[in-house]
Amino acid sequence: MAASIDFFPIQVEQTDWQTSHAILAKIRAEVFIAEQDVPEEEEYDELDPTATHWIAWGENQTPMGVARLAGNRIGRMAVLKPYRSKGVGSAILRTIIAFAVRTRLNRLVLDAQLHAVGFYENNGFTVAGDEFLEVGIAHVPMAMELQRFIHRRPEPSPPDISEEQRHRHPVEGKQEYQWAALQVARHSERYIRIFSEELSPEFFDNEELCRAIFTLVTNHPNAKVMILVKNTDGISRRHHRLVETFHRLSSHIELRKLTREIETSHQEFMTGDVQAVLYNQNPRKSTGYLCLYSPLEAKHLNDDFDVLWNHSEPDPQIRQLHI
Repeated sequence: MAASIDFFPIQVEQTDWQTSHAILAKIRAEVFIAEQDVPEEEEYDELDPTATHWIAWGENQTPMGVARLAGNRIGRMAVLKPYRSKGVGSAILRTIIAFAVRTRLNRLVLDAQLHAVGFYENNGFTVAGDEFLEVGIAHVPMAMELQRFIHRRPEPSPPDISEEQRHRHPVEGKQEYQWAALQVARHSERYIRIFSEELSPEFFDNEELCRAIFTLVTNHPNAKVMILVKNTDGISRRHHRLVETFHRLSSHIELRKLTREIETSHQEFMTGDVQAVLYNQNPRKSTGYLCLYSPLEAKHLNDDFDVLWNHSEPDPQIRQLHI
């Protein structure tokens, strides 16, 4: 989720402790340990590895602030001194509130330092208890009721998902990978995302895959296929059927090149909607797995993909190809 205050760029990224602990710990150390004399052994706790975390980024991928959500409790919100009073804290807080509404939490709580009570009140929180001391600093409990944001609808019947769809199938070798990519395309109803080092012809220059993608985007007016490639040199020098499909259906298919080196643990994956996952753990050996129903993993991969997508752009070489 992005926000902009007086043309000051703020992009808030959802992350976890395992992925971003170095940045999260560094900002919290500067704000809480260095500025506020919080003991280091009390700053980092057993909730960090399981909590959901957020980082606010500024220009040139500069980290400016962080926060976490453990259960329904917001905590460890810290904004570095040069970026205070610029809307960074509000952007983080709005993102957490939106996340809480989407995940159908009924209430958010936090412990606010006294000087920050007005900030939280301006963002919809109310004081919910008496003042107390924590690590020698005065706090008050605050809360926000979320029911007014949640439009209750009858819960849909759970999808009829077979054990076969839930099973994680090992994938190894060119033929199995081609087959797995085809399954993702055939089981997708609206969206396909592909993140690849070079869109290897061995995996993606495949007539059946292109036909399945063509069927998807022509059967649904809002279908979208997003292809993100790190290195487009290979596909700009030779005929590639998936690139040809992109040119034929450019209103439904986007192909972009990553414009800068962004830290990511992923090498190659493909998702269908928010369900199907094909993950290539070792592209050199084509070793990975396929799961046609893994909504939590698919959502995490889609979120990571969208962050990378924001640092990409169309490749003029690919656009100028005459197919």
